[in-house]
Amino acid sequence: MAPSSTVAAHSSQDRFKYFLFSVLGLMFLFVLWHNERFIVDHSHPAWAYFFPVRWWLLPHGLGGLTALLIGPFQFSSRFRQQHLRIHRIIGRLYLGAIAVSAPMGMYLTSIHNSLIIRFYVLTLGSAWLLSAGIAFVCVLNGNIPLHRQWMVRSYTVTTVFLTNRVFFAIPAIDQAMSRPGGIVVHSGVEWSILVATLVLTELGLAWPGIFANRRSQDARAQIAVAPRPSS
Repeated sequence: MAPSSTVAAHSSQDRFKYFLFSVLGLMFLFVLWHNERFIVDHSHPAWAYFFPVRWWLLPHGLGGLTALLIGPFQFSSRFRQQHLRIHRIIGRLYLGAIAVSAPMGMYLTSIHNSLIIRFYVLTLGSAWLLSAGIAFVCVLNGNIPLHRQWMVRSYTVTTVFLTNRVFFAIPAIDQAMSRPGGIVVHSGVEWSILVATLVLTELGLAWPGIFANRRSQDARAQIAVAPRPSS
């Protein structure tokens, strides 16, 4: 690929990342106000629900919050190049936060949720741990390209927490969940979001390879290495 094409591709990727993380930031602020204000407003109905498990909820919530907030720094090429040591420290904090939050969430759901929700959370927590664990093993073995891919997968699972709550706030879905049998709607939305997140992540990772013209690239490579006739 020509240098100008490479620069344009990186510029497009950077703009997409800025847009994506800006959207996630807005989603985070919305969820913080709409769903999590029970932490300071004890008159909120959610406070009574979570009060019996508040000490288990604390490490789960802090771990998830840490992973959500510091995760974006792992995807900044400029930050990684200029501050490699800090990048590695943040990476360890990110993986450590997941190692705390995921098991806590899985334990919480086993003692404080219905069976249909419990199965979903156990699946989500397992996917979260697995993707983060594979990313860690890859970096230990020096397989950086694969490590980056699994970090992307891990962080998209991290954001499912936000996406679920944003969708639950949609009036039509909120009303459907309030009716008899609403737990089925609740579970269906959660599973749909998880599947869509995983599929879109794989599509995003494979996108350059799907649309790359390998024949043109190979032809250009052969021309570049072909011996030139002597004058």
